[in-house]
Amino acid sequence: HIHNPSIKEFKESWSFANSVRSFMKEGNRMTYVLDVAGGHGALAALFLLLVPECESATVIDPAVVKGEVGVKDAWSEYWGDKRLTYRHECLRTGLRKELDKILHNNNQNMSPTNVLVVACHACQHLTDETLEIASEYGVNIAVMPCCQKDHKGSWKGLSKRLAKSNGNKSNNSQETASLSFGTIMDLLTAGKMMAWNTGLQANVEYVVKMKLMDSAITLQNRIIMCKSMQRRDDNSNDEEREVAHQRLALAYRRAHKHKVEKNRIQRWRNAFNESFENLLPGLVAGFCIGVACSHVMLRRK
Repeated sequence: HIHNPSIKEFKESWSFANSVRSFMKEGNRMTYVLDVAGGHGALAALFLLLVPECESATVIDPAVVKGEVGVKDAWSEYWGDKRLTYRHECLRTGLRKELDKILHNNNQNMSPTNVLVVACHACQHLTDETLEIASEYGVNIAVMPCCQKDHKGSWKGLSKRLAKSNGNKSNNSQETASLSFGTIMDLLTAGKMMAWNTGLQANVEYVVKMKLMDSAITLQNRIIMCKSMQRRDDNSNDEEREVAHQRLALAYRRAHKHKVEKNRIQRWRNAFNESFENLLPGLVAGFCIGVACSHVMLRRK
């Protein structure tokens, strides 16, 4: 059973909710909030309290909150007619059912951009699964991963090598970046959400930002926030890429021209030096012969 939130959990939820609220900006992006692995529901409740446009928040967690009270008893009088509900189910099925209910079964024209899925400290692969499912529906997402796991082992090895390299560097050597294993995995997760095909099924793309919570609250403090945007048509992407390509081609020609000019000048110098070296013995011999002839002519006079 999960009891009322601790002081640490409240601080995490407060910082998380305010960071996401600041990034999303438009309150209607948080009309419906789904809190994955939310336990007691403090995070979901804070969205009800802090976002005027937030109408409903649902906690999706197989764990049973003791009596489903505590948070409700403490805060429900402040959010009025808004709704805080609990779904005791694994996210693999529960999240899909809630998204289907909001977007498809409510007989109303609800846009995915009005829905926010959050997961604060969703352990290991639960963060990836939350992002994967939510992005299929094209909704807004914010997660703070923890207990990161690298099943293939390649990235954990890299983090160890970076740490070892950074620890062994001398004072005069170049600084070597050292990233923790968790940081590397979170950066990879953010990168996946920026991939061109993420959200393709829902015809959206994501603006992604990572923000750090105060490390005094928690060391697992990297919040990955993903704002759902209408996907631009292929033509606009092609046009932007073509403009970038033209700029790159111009820069390449300038750099290449400078390199050609530099090489040409160097070749001229080399040719002059080589010619001068070949002529030098003859010039010296001619000079000596001239001096000797002049000396002979002066003696005859």
